[in-house]
Amino acid sequence: MTAHRNPEGPRGPQALAYAAALETVLRHCAPLATERVRFDTAAGRVLAEDVRAAVDDPPAAKSAMDGFALRTADTQAANPAAPAAFAFAEVVGAGHVSDAPVSPGGAVRIMTGALLPPGADAVVKQEDTQHLEGQRFAVTAPLRAGENVIPRGAILKAESLLLGKGAVVSPQGLGLLAGQGRADYAVYRRPRVGLLSLGDELVEPGRPLGPGQLYVSNLYALEALCMRYGAEPHRLGIAGDDPERIEAIVRGALGEAAGAAAACDVVLTLGGSHHGDFDFADDVLKRIGAALHFRRTRINMGGSTLFATRGETLFFGLPGTPMASWLAFEVLVRPALWKLAGRVQLERPWLQAHLSDPVTADPRRTNFIPARLELDGAAEPRVQALVRGSPMTLPASVLASGLIHWPADTPALPAGARVPVELLGEE
Repeated sequence: MTAHRNPEGPRGPQALAYAAALETVLRHCAPLATERVRFDTAAGRVLAEDVRAAVDDPPAAKSAMDGFALRTADTQAANPAAPAAFAFAEVVGAGHVSDAPVSPGGAVRIMTGALLPPGADAVVKQEDTQHLEGQRFAVTAPLRAGENVIPRGAILKAESLLLGKGAVVSPQGLGLLAGQGRADYAVYRRPRVGLLSLGDELVEPGRPLGPGQLYVSNLYALEALCMRYGAEPHRLGIAGDDPERIEAIVRGALGEAAGAAAACDVVLTLGGSHHGDFDFADDVLKRIGAALHFRRTRINMGGSTLFATRGETLFFGLPGTPMASWLAFEVLVRPALWKLAGRVQLERPWLQAHLSDPVTADPRRTNFIPARLELDGAAEPRVQALVRGSPMTLPASVLASGLIHWPADTPALPAGARVPVELLGEE
């Protein structure tokens, strides 16, 4: 594959618009291979097959109440002054079946979920009956055919689509899969993501800091996000400002080193994507023969994100600062992970909300502004933009429950303006 570089401007490569950058990333993604997993491990996985109902549910008419199964024809003359009397000799619970037909004037004591015995076409609730001596009871009003009965297939019809290919199996969906009685299902393989922090100043938590050093943090934040979004992260550690070591670690992530584990589908480097004297991401990509597709984007924060490929492996060079790496991950890496994982829906839910305060932004860029939704029962929610100058006790990435998608070519919006907000949270 021939490397594609953006044309050089007076200050380096021209930045790619966000929409073009995302389209470029997704164009190089394809769903990964499939595998079969036990049904009880499928939660959070993406189905690689349509799942259809194996049989009707229920397989036959069943009782919706505790009561008595009987023939409605025997109740049509019932009234308070002249109740219709019935006798029963059998009690049927869920999981048991009565084979004896219900005769005229007869009934079967039945529990919720039990299949109706032959001949019965309704169930009278226990509390709507009058107890008589022995195994007898009376009803004081006519019943309709099908009353308190769940018909065959009322819950699910055989061959109806339960979960489609590309759907993520939710906890409720797992219950649907279990209900079909199958031992396993086809799902897409989880994307394997290697995360590598670059910079001599970085130190692992738990170790003492030297002069000018700081603890690496975004490595662990993005590792957790990978797991949240259905990927399988592999921590590659801290490489420091050493291009030979960076190259060796990256080649290991590609499965080229002796004894290397399975190759990563995506490699993320954190830091080193600028043009400083100690930024080596570009050099390493050249050494391994990767094709560089873009190295700058017109988005707020994360603008120095680069994207390259070698074969089917994706490389993202993310900024080193926690806020910028988080934002670039959310808007460029997450959609790629979802497409690799076989998801059909790559966009997250969003809603319209009113700005709590006036906000300004650079109209020359696509702006994704961390924000906190205020759901206080109003007709439409309000949203507080977490921008510089906002009263915040924690970083915006920690407080944010959404991302405002700032209108293009709009330098400022007043309080009360309506803006689209992408929802963040568990997936």
